[in-house]
Amino acid sequence: MPVGVCAYSFNTGYDAFELMDMAVKHGLTGVEFSPDDCLPDLSPSSLASARTRAAESGLFVVADGGQVESGMLQRLIPAAEGLGASTLRVVMSGVLGGDRRPLSGRWNAHLAACRDILREALPLAERHGVVIAVENHSDATSHDMRWLCEELDSPFIGITLDVGNVLAVCEEPFGYTERLLPYLRHVHLKDYTIHPSDEGYRIARCPLGGGVVDYPGLLSLIDGYRDQSGQAGQSRWTGEITKTIELGAIYARHVRMLMEDYWAEYPDRDIRDLLPFLRLYWSHVRPGGEDWRTPREKDESIEALKAYETREFEESVAYLKEIGAVRTNSGAS
Repeated sequence: MPVGVCAYSFNTGYDAFELMDMAVKHGLTGVEFSPDDCLPDLSPSSLASARTRAAESGLFVVADGGQVESGMLQRLIPAAEGLGASTLRVVMSGVLGGDRRPLSGRWNAHLAACRDILREALPLAERHGVVIAVENHSDATSHDMRWLCEELDSPFIGITLDVGNVLAVCEEPFGYTERLLPYLRHVHLKDYTIHPSDEGYRIARCPLGGGVVDYPGLLSLIDGYRDQSGQAGQSRWTGEITKTIELGAIYARHVRMLMEDYWAEYPDRDIRDLLPFLRLYWSHVRPGGEDWRTPREKDESIEALKAYETREFEESVAYLKEIGAVRTNSGAS
């Protein structure tokens, strides 16, 4: 199973080459990083150097872009090809915790504008052989994501499924994933614990296997999927779905779902549609007094934060090896 490490697991600043060394050391097979943040520049020589190192190390590469915007896509689609990356991950907004209130009255228009920008970029993506994989970045429901893919109907549009971010819009991982299986290109492996609040709940980062996600079941669902329907008019990816460990945000996400205005930018939802999420919530919610804060939220030192991130990453790798998602080899720690 192709599993790598994403630079966004860390807030302590690894470049692309350090990330590749980390992947090899831990027996992983890929890396995901922002070319803007993790390379000296986007010159042909910088891109070729990273591409060569990845190839020599047997690593796949996923390139990270920012929010959907024409200039970013025009710049990073060719850069992704230069890196040897066939996937460019992008996001649709800066919304966090599913809180669309900053886009009050404009969410649907924002979604449509993203669709139009992506449509304009498709010829460039096709020329460079790069799939634009849109992430559910704590903002979009499974129905939003599927709508986008169906509207664009192109093999060069897919989805980066962030398993943990599903919880930010009051959905649960299995149902969310099942609705998007035909369009999955890349997966962020993330887990969260759930903590109650007066306004809803917080989702706080933890190592894989330490939170609410049933990874053995979910990975079996994803890796067992192969489209056999041959339905015309639907863009379906039937190749290998890459995955990277992308541990949660260094600040807990507060999902204020008990506030009436939280729902203003969401379509009406039948209570029966919420039942899978509510069952997961009540099965996993932590005691109210439990401390969910990270070292950053406790204002601890950068050394404490680095040790925390390293420990969570190593525990996540060990968990994936334990469940058979990553093969143990003699060269891995």
